[in-house]
Amino acid sequence: MFYGQKDLTIDDKGRLVLPSLYRNEFQGGMCFACYGMDGCIELYPTSTYEKKAMKITSLNDFDETARKIKRTFLANTFNVQIDSHNRILLPKPLVDKTNTGKKAIVVGMYDHLELWDEVAFTKRSILEDKSFNADADKLIGQN
Repeated sequence: MFYGQKDLTIDDKGRLVLPSLYRNEFQGGMCFACYGMDGCIELYPTSTYEKKAMKITSLNDFDETARKIKRTFLANTFNVQIDSHNRILLPKPLVDKTNTGKKAIVVGMYDHLELWDEVAFTKRSILEDKSFNADADKLIGQN
């Protein structure tokens, strides 16, 4: 289970060290890096990625929107090795697409991690914090 957030630095080679809080969730020395919905990089343990990929790849190929979702998801997914120093090399296409700089923040999202450029996350967080109560009430407050 992933939760909380950590400030990280991406080194000159495009690597980041997975915080110890999250390492046990990744088995087999690998993870999947994907383009996230809100302009971040998502990091998935293999079993979680496989479940998400199954949902997406089972969409109807005869539907144009489904094909676009499949194409975007699969074209922007990378199998990433976790080295012996618990570092991952971030895929350059994802770094470029998300404008992730040297300073980053990793956020636990229960079954996966989101990796954000520090400035982008800070801006988004300010807005989301302001609407948190109203959004929570709208989505779950009536249940």
